[in-house]
Amino acid sequence: MSMTLRKALSVLGKSSPFSVSTVSDKASDELDIYKNRLYVQQDIEKEFADRAEQLGPHGVIFLCGSSGDGKSEILTRFYSRLSETCDFHLDATHSFAPHETAIQALDQLFDKFKNSNKPLILGINVGMLANYSKEGAERHRDFRESIDLFLSGNHNLVGEFHFLDFENFSKFKFAIGEESYSEFAEQLISNLACRENSNPFYLRALEAESAGVETKLVANFNMLSMPGVRRVIITQLFKARLLKDQFITTRAILDLLHHLLTADGYLFDNLYVGTANELVQRISEFDPALLRTRALDDFILRYELGLPDIELDVFVAQISSLNICFSREGVKRGDAASLIRLFSLLREQNISNNYHQQFTSEFSELTLLSYARMWSLHMGYQGGGNDKKEIRKYYHNDFITGVLRYANRNAPQLQNSRGEIYLGEFGTVKLSAVVEVKFDFDALASLKKSRGVYFSALLKVFDQSLKSLPLTLNLFQLVEKLNYGYRPNKYDKNTVVILDDIVENIKNVARQHGELKLYEGDITYTAKMDDDMITVDRGA
Repeated sequence: MSMTLRKALSVLGKSSPFSVSTVSDKASDELDIYKNRLYVQQDIEKEFADRAEQLGPHGVIFLCGSSGDGKSEILTRFYSRLSETCDFHLDATHSFAPHETAIQALDQLFDKFKNSNKPLILGINVGMLANYSKEGAERHRDFRESIDLFLSGNHNLVGEFHFLDFENFSKFKFAIGEESYSEFAEQLISNLACRENSNPFYLRALEAESAGVETKLVANFNMLSMPGVRRVIITQLFKARLLKDQFITTRAILDLLHHLLTADGYLFDNLYVGTANELVQRISEFDPALLRTRALDDFILRYELGLPDIELDVFVAQISSLNICFSREGVKRGDAASLIRLFSLLREQNISNNYHQQFTSEFSELTLLSYARMWSLHMGYQGGGNDKKEIRKYYHNDFITGVLRYANRNAPQLQNSRGEIYLGEFGTVKLSAVVEVKFDFDALASLKKSRGVYFSALLKVFDQSLKSLPLTLNLFQLVEKLNYGYRPNKYDKNTVVILDDIVENIKNVARQHGELKLYEGDITYTAKMDDDMITVDRGA
């Protein structure tokens, strides 16, 4: 049987035997060329290579992460190069014998290591590390204590024990001046779908297209080959990472690509529909067909009613050359939703008469772009200049205003106040504290810059710095909505925890400052503490 595009794409699926790399002497498989085509070197692999080359005879490298993140792929690639000088253990979740636990297997492995003169390299899940630190043999207390230090914080080198954790090498990140949020995902999808004769997947797609078979699969492959489409997909993945706190492994990305290409629908529907894929379940909440804007609602109404639209007819006719088929005759329910998803997916591409680009602004990721801009200002801050003005403007006009609006939500008198914070109600009297909240530029200048996808909210109340808290995209988005009168609900509870922490920290400092306001009906009182004496003045 000759190799087909669908069979070649099977290497992407999580059920594929190629989803986990192993050290073996088996003969090469006809699918090896396709699996090898997908290889992209990760940042953690570069760090691993540097440390492995310098590893002493008593050194150990723990390659740590979650299932599917690529530990076995890295270890098998280095096995042939280093197996003469290093001992390898690819999967520390498995035991050596049926009656043996994984903990006992590690005890034996560390016994062998201590009796040899060769360094040890092993792949291990973080959960198994935690289990071993509690249950490992007493004779390996040095291992257990080193693991405890690693798990307690930023200890990636303890003596001769090296810990490399995939969580510290995010596949998704903001990078100043770069178009894509994931260089890794961009390269991976490009390796899969780029239109080059050196790409075996592309050659199989050409054969299928020439034979007139698997037309929907070919259409999906052709869409994935478009750079703008890849960027939209990666943006949706990044939003799932930021807004849904979804940890995204290499295997999860490959399985998503398999779903996008081979599921029953077109790629633009497959991206948002499919309960069998975990990432699609998260991304489905960003489905552009759920948007309610005047332009999109008007399009849906006109389309479903079958009203004449010559430009749309031209667009639909011409995209049929891409094997994407919509019929304007006898409109089917749901077609409008699929078209909106298509318009969103192609927003960065020139196609046909570009009918779809009239809706581009409806799909804009303004909040994500604003967050990316603020992240870059925090990470690249050098002090002074326009950057300082832009940061100050955001915190003064947006963040601090939103935080105080939330804190004062139960005090109508204070809804537009930037100089007071609500403390509580006592009988018929509402109590607030005078407060001055500013951004802490001194803290920003001395802050250790992170390579992650979050930055810290650095505030000071009067002259006292508050502890830094993560300003996540969820919090950034919530504060933006608070300034438009939004009230948080149960779906915001994880983000509200951070917001409540910020509010409580501000209140604690404001109480100590000693100037309070009391509101009783239309009467306002000001209370000040001075030399252990409280003076109360009635306002106008």
